[in-house]
Amino acid sequence: MKKTIERALQNLHGTQLFDEITNILSEYLSATQCFVAYFDESSRYAHTLSYRENGEKKENFTYPLSGSPCELIKEKSQFCFFSHGVKTLFPNAATLQSTSAEAYVGLPVFGHGEEPVGIVACLFDKPYEHSQQAQQWYDKLCHLLGVELKFSALKSKQEKLLWELEEGQRVAKVGSWYWDLTTDIITWSQEVYRIYGIDDASITPSIDFLSELIHPEDRDWVLSSLYGSIESDDVTYNLVHRALMSDGSVKYLRKRADVTRDKNGKPLQMRGTVHDVTDVYQISAKLTRASNKLNTTFNSVEEGIWEYDLVTGEFFTSPKFWNILDREKPCRGNDFSDWIECIHPEDRIEGMNFFHNFIEQNQNRVFQFEFRLNPQQQNGNAKPEERWFKLKGNIIAKNADGKPARVAGIQRDITNSVEAKRQLNRAQVVFDNTSECILITDKHNRIISVNRAFEQTTGYREKELLGLTPKVLSSGIHDQEYYNSLWYSLETKGHWKGEVWNKRKNGEMYPEEMSINVIRDSNDEIVNYVAVFRDISHWKQVEEQLTFFAFYDPLTGLVNRRSFVHRVEQHINMVQKKNSVFSLLFIDMDDFKSVNDLYGHDFGDRLLTQIADRLKALFEEKDNICRYGGDEFCILLPNLTAADAREKAQEIVSVISQPLEIDGAVVNTTVSIGISAFPESGLTHHALLKNADYAMYYMKGQGRNGVCEYDGKLQSEYIQKLKLRDRLKNAIAEGSLTVYYQPIVHAQTGLVNKFEALVRWKDAVYGDIPPSRFIPIAEKYGLIKPVGSFVLHQACRDLKALHDAGYTNVSFSINRSVKEFINHSDDPAIWEITQQYGLPDKSIIIEITESTASKESSDIQSLLGFFKKRQMQVALDDFGTGYSSLSAVVDLRPDIIKIDRGFIKEICRSQDSLTLVSLIIDLSHKLGIKVIAEGVETEAQLHILQKLQCKYVQGFYFSKPLPFDQCLTYLSQSYRHSEVPVF
Repeated sequence: MKKTIERALQNLHGTQLFDEITNILSEYLSATQCFVAYFDESSRYAHTLSYRENGEKKENFTYPLSGSPCELIKEKSQFCFFSHGVKTLFPNAATLQSTSAEAYVGLPVFGHGEEPVGIVACLFDKPYEHSQQAQQWYDKLCHLLGVELKFSALKSKQEKLLWELEEGQRVAKVGSWYWDLTTDIITWSQEVYRIYGIDDASITPSIDFLSELIHPEDRDWVLSSLYGSIESDDVTYNLVHRALMSDGSVKYLRKRADVTRDKNGKPLQMRGTVHDVTDVYQISAKLTRASNKLNTTFNSVEEGIWEYDLVTGEFFTSPKFWNILDREKPCRGNDFSDWIECIHPEDRIEGMNFFHNFIEQNQNRVFQFEFRLNPQQQNGNAKPEERWFKLKGNIIAKNADGKPARVAGIQRDITNSVEAKRQLNRAQVVFDNTSECILITDKHNRIISVNRAFEQTTGYREKELLGLTPKVLSSGIHDQEYYNSLWYSLETKGHWKGEVWNKRKNGEMYPEEMSINVIRDSNDEIVNYVAVFRDISHWKQVEEQLTFFAFYDPLTGLVNRRSFVHRVEQHINMVQKKNSVFSLLFIDMDDFKSVNDLYGHDFGDRLLTQIADRLKALFEEKDNICRYGGDEFCILLPNLTAADAREKAQEIVSVISQPLEIDGAVVNTTVSIGISAFPESGLTHHALLKNADYAMYYMKGQGRNGVCEYDGKLQSEYIQKLKLRDRLKNAIAEGSLTVYYQPIVHAQTGLVNKFEALVRWKDAVYGDIPPSRFIPIAEKYGLIKPVGSFVLHQACRDLKALHDAGYTNVSFSINRSVKEFINHSDDPAIWEITQQYGLPDKSIIIEITESTASKESSDIQSLLGFFKKRQMQVALDDFGTGYSSLSAVVDLRPDIIKIDRGFIKEICRSQDSLTLVSLIIDLSHKLGIKVIAEGVETEAQLHILQKLQCKYVQGFYFSKPLPFDQCLTYLSQSYRHSEVPVF
């Protein structure tokens, strides 16, 4: 750079300096465009301070950094140069794409730190070769710019903040003031002048001047409050008073202020605000009168009535509005915010956006949206039911500009109608997606409906068959006697089942396995005939097996991983040029290993082939489907967002879940699907497939047989589980787990003869971690055996201590995961451990849950039989929650049944729960099985159980789980020298 230019630049500042630099760059480098810009605080945008195009000064502008070469400069904090094709290299830079730029040169500008504060950039409309001399120019220019650019950015920010503060005060009608008590100088913001109607802003504020503005009737007590707050911290300056304007009008002003004092309590300064609340006071009386008139209406309708003032933000509601939400009307005046909290978090943003869009578009039609109740608002429900509500409303008032001012409407509980609609939808989904063909006729045997499988099997479309009889499908093979027998069975038995030959639309005949049922109404009149059938013809393979390339899977005929990855890479390159999107589905069959173990690998291969065929049937482009490996599949969905891909994935889940028949064996299989979308979930095939895989495994952890979109939180949650697993390993190794004991009480006498051992874990990092969180992790990662072993040994030690203290009839109930019994022969038997501590076998009761025990093999039942032979009692926990409670009693033959706390909770207000508990107790008594009622929390529950002759109870009404050192105290208080009943 020439010395004269450098000296000239050193004498310039601010805009003059920036303009001269862009002039020099434009002139000496022949740049088509050049500019000096600073980065905003968010690091997402750059704001130009001087911009030239073809040498001419142009208006400054703001542009996003994302996807631009300027973003690279900021992130790397270094010089960046592209000699040609810059628009091709940065296709997502919208501002760059709107220019004719071919080359780009940019250099970061630093203040005093390591992070750049701005940038100097040049664009050229033809290829440009950057010379060493030009680089030296850039370096010197940027050196001169550093501090000046940072100063300009800070100045712009300061001016913006001052403007925003002043504008905010003007809009809010809130002025601020400051009183220096040491100098008696008062300063006001501009809004204070406007509030008091003072046109001359040069008037110096003072207390005397302020006193004249206060209404004479309020002046004394206002000034008394002002001086009182200065003299003592016990007096607050927070009041509303009247102000008398120069034109005789009266305003209502709210004033608040705080006093700052030194360490000796001497007042130094006072800061406060003045808020014009005249409008509020003027409409207050009107609102009161209107509220009184509306109360009668509000209290007489079934729906909840609401009104929202868009100007003041006040939210008026009828009592019914809160009653249907099972909430008390807020007493703090936070009606609107409390109501927002009642909306399910997943519905809240969508509903509010819909409401705001409706208001902004100033529409006259009625708006409505449906939402679910926030489960956190349903007090007292361990598993809250899903409740649905509909909010309807319209604009009832507008301001002088025609913009909405007030909105009103109703709120209705639509839970029942939503559930009814869901049931209809589920029935329709089953009807449309079942693999069996379904045909429905009216009472005159005229066709009124067929499903999709029927259309696919017969070739007929529903609209072609409506009003016709099933004779249109007749093959002509069967004689009249055959059909007479069919109708005779329908008339006498109400159903018929058999094989029949029918004819497709193309004339091809095929055999069907069909069942027909008669549907009657409440008057026993025929209303419909329903026929369900399936094509049982065996198709022969008509094509010889082809020799596939290395790009195809020989088993399924789908493309293999290598070909699929190449296809995804090609698609990435294509959509980047078109700025388009696409999605990937990562599909994994659930529990496929059990199919191989049960039927063999050949059978598993045939199952994979059929799954592949079902996938092919859903997509026109077969090469977008890949067998990724083993029982995993991937599908490329061009031009589909993640939301659209979810719909397609749900269709796949539904189709795959239909039963498959292979060699006479009917197989029910499900899949878990993960979704990743370009570019949100990744920019490379590796990232997209990996993240779709994360989503799929997350779905498996949530219960399988479903769809999950990739979210960065998934990977974080997975890592959190691994961390918790590792900490649990350390806790087991270091003996950080503890065992608490909850008493089991004789319902009639209140005496204790048994405790349930419950494991507890307090982690140094995460604090108290409930068993509901760490037990599933222990089971999943193979830690359940050491956890169970720890609980068993600790419980035996503590029980031995109780027996030594004289409580020899007390027994401990120990929960055991069924997974602890798998390969139990490798570990010491439970009775061997009890013998180590010198405990009788009958002093230990083994608890297992009904649902898990009924799902396991007969090996578990055999093992439980060994317990009984050694006089170890077996308790069936959570009774009533399994799929077949009575069969569990028959198969397992437990000594004790523990009624699930869910039934006890509802026993006082649910006749069904009361009846069920009564039946369980009666049945158990007849079978010689003892009963314990879990979760007893109230005296009313205890009284009911006593009347039902339930002998033993357990719950917080008596005691929470106790550390062992408190158990002796509890026992001594319970017995009080009474004889302990034998359990």
